[in-house]
Amino acid sequence: MGERSGEDGLLAQAEIAPLTGLAESLGIDRSKWIQVATEPLPETLRLTMHHYDIEWTRKQLIAMGATSLKWSIGNEAYQLPFARGQAPRDGTRELLALLHDTGRVTRQEAASMLPILVLDPQPNELLLDLCAAPGSKATHAAERMAPTGVVVANEPISGRVNMLASNRGRLSLHNVMITQHDGRHVGRIPKPGFDAIVADVPCTGSATSRKNKDVWWSWSPKGGRTMFQLQVDIASRGAQLLRPGGTMVYSTCSIDPVENEAVIAELIQKCPWMDVIEIDESNVDGLVWHQGLTAWSPLDEQGKASEPPQDVPFFDERYLPPSNDEILNALSKTRRLYPQDNNTGGFFVALLRHREDATPEGVAKTFIDKLAKRREQSGWESRLLEAPKPNRHTVHGATEEEAAVVMQQCRLDNADYSWWKRGKRMAIAPPLVYNRMWAQQTPNKRGDRWPEGTFHPLQVLHVGLPAFVSKNGNWRARQESIPLLYDQLSEDLPDINADVLLHLLKGEALEPAVVFANETSPKGAFLLRCRHETGSLIINAWCGERITLMLDKGERRLLSIRLNLEEEE
Repeated sequence: MGERSGEDGLLAQAEIAPLTGLAESLGIDRSKWIQVATEPLPETLRLTMHHYDIEWTRKQLIAMGATSLKWSIGNEAYQLPFARGQAPRDGTRELLALLHDTGRVTRQEAASMLPILVLDPQPNELLLDLCAAPGSKATHAAERMAPTGVVVANEPISGRVNMLASNRGRLSLHNVMITQHDGRHVGRIPKPGFDAIVADVPCTGSATSRKNKDVWWSWSPKGGRTMFQLQVDIASRGAQLLRPGGTMVYSTCSIDPVENEAVIAELIQKCPWMDVIEIDESNVDGLVWHQGLTAWSPLDEQGKASEPPQDVPFFDERYLPPSNDEILNALSKTRRLYPQDNNTGGFFVALLRHREDATPEGVAKTFIDKLAKRREQSGWESRLLEAPKPNRHTVHGATEEEAAVVMQQCRLDNADYSWWKRGKRMAIAPPLVYNRMWAQQTPNKRGDRWPEGTFHPLQVLHVGLPAFVSKNGNWRARQESIPLLYDQLSEDLPDINADVLLHLLKGEALEPAVVFANETSPKGAFLLRCRHETGSLIINAWCGERITLMLDKGERRLLSIRLNLEEEE
């Protein structure tokens, strides 16, 4: 990095960077921009809404000096009194990492919370996140929509799909499905389509200079112009999959109008059934932000205003402000966030709706078959197609009998889920997955139908939370499922006190009689309950000749801290 790593080098680069030219062209004060946009971001996070440890976790955050982000309406978010990644080494750094790794909190830049706050997805809805990895927005939406709403989190890149799956498990979210498609070509679901769409599209990151210093050296105006068509295409696919009356949020972490307002102008011309609508400001009450732009100038590669097409590579008329007054009025309904407004990064958001009167058929535009009448007149009949053959990665629906066995063996009461098998794991999801996706036929673009009992043509990799695993026919609950199952687990689980838990956390293997006294001890995996002044805990354990805990290192360490139990060296 050399010169880039020093503060003086960064400030010197910011003075001449095209990024600063972009900010000036938007009417941002140059000195204020450089001062704030070169500073590190504060550490911010979301508190996991449905974790049984929420009260204890909140106390830990407040003890760290956390203050509430009051404009984050509908979920708890906090700002900590130190820079991102710079927590003190007095135990705060370790505890913060453990809280995130064990799913009590999610570390997320405050500005990137905006898309879900603006969209405000609801329970019982089906939401598609077109570009979901690493999952901060998908999990944010899933938490707000739980327990009955479902997020379809899509990601084209295999390595990033794994990040999505990891974050879903970390937060014990059963209402996330993970798919793998190019965002421009996401497969259909049954009619009527998705209720909500998140189009947080790939961008140049021109608003991320506070966390990504390389942007000062790498960003140039041609970057936004090269991203424009990809952004339009992804957002257009979202518009095609959205049911009438449904809403879509378009967002970027860029302040370049070519990636923002210009994309929205092109989108509503290309998809005339979509309207830009006013954002409900009460969803972000207290946030300082700005109306979208209705005028902007093309920039040359030095970040200077230039009359096109001179010195403007990859120039296209669509990059300029539209002349249509109706579209200009629509652009004023979008919103821009700058780093100096609320001590965050920058962001752009627009909220759109599929106008119901534009599609009286009541289904997403992808289902409108313009040739249907012609086919009917020629005697054509819709065919029921054969489902694709399964492979070892295929997700299968479980039977009621299979679900009943799991519930009985794992002491689960009153579980209102749909059940899914993949290998030796049993996953659970809201009934909506079965009712709206699995049990319905899906028309293809020629009017034929894929049968029920398959997600095809949607390429589904994971359904819900893999909550249970079998060994030799015996099912046990996985530790990552405990926060989800906490309130549904039977009250007659074996109880241990904190002293016994201390020995187990130290790695000691105890005689079964220590836990079960005169009772018959189980064989294999089972659940323990520890009632403690900080709250009741449910813990995975194993009983063979002796009893040991089935916890990863992070969960063990966090429980030791929570219970104020110091492990011996």
